[in-house]
Amino acid sequence: MNRPLIAMIAAFGAAPVLAETFITYDDGGVYTLADNESVYVADRDVFIKRTPASGDVNFEKQDPFTERDYEAPVVVVTPDDAPIGSHEWCKAFEPWANGLTFDQIAFNQVCDTDNDGDYGCGDAQFDASEDGGVCQ
Repeated sequence: MNRPLIAMIAAFGAAPVLAETFITYDDGGVYTLADNESVYVADRDVFIKRTPASGDVNFEKQDPFTERDYEAPVVVVTPDDAPIGSHEWCKAFEPWANGLTFDQIAFNQVCDTDNDGDYGCGDAQFDASEDGGVCQ
């Protein structure tokens, strides 16, 4: 076989793979882990072992991590009591404003029935609403 060809395939085939690890919080906030950064999930206090030059062993309580890269914006729906999936909620919802969330999935399934990425003419619920008259 051709050795340079094999060497080139090996060099490109072994290209490094880059990936990022994200922590997504319940409120939509996100934190991106740095290289070699560790994450521990615990429902109890976490302690860090410290060994000073004296040789003693000390344990210090670690504070919970609260830093975030991205704070999710608050989606304001008018009227305030509009249930998810209702016509008013669908009109006020901003698709993909917070990434893939349960609300986005509800919007995709209930509101955007014509799969064009927005809510309006062509969507079954919109066309059947009092606003549907603008679609004729």
